[in-house]
Amino acid sequence: MIGRRTLASVVVIAGLILVGAALLPYRQYQEQSDALEQKQQELSELEQLREELQMKLDRAKNPKEIERIARKQMSYVREGDEIFRVVVPSDIVDLPSAWYLPGVKYLITGKFN
Repeated sequence: MIGRRTLASVVVIAGLILVGAALLPYRQYQEQSDALEQKQQELSELEQLREELQMKLDRAKNPKEIERIARKQMSYVREGDEIFRVVVPSDIVDLPSAWYLPGVKYLITGKFN
């Protein structure tokens, strides 16, 4: 009926199909393992960022830190502090003629004109 070669070929092909089918889940497992490892790395980085932001938030709630930031960024002063202003000669300052903030030139030079 069926020749020996044909039967052997069918058995070999069936064996190859079974081996391929057995290896497919392993490949999927490996891909999922790699994806999981990448996601764990991202999670670790996000947790570290969260901790840093939480520390900044905790510091920002401290009244002394609020005062330090206000002094640095907004030039706030306390009563009794000495304020120094550097006055630049008016001939050095060359603001555009259409400058819309006339007070800036006064702050820099100490003169309106």
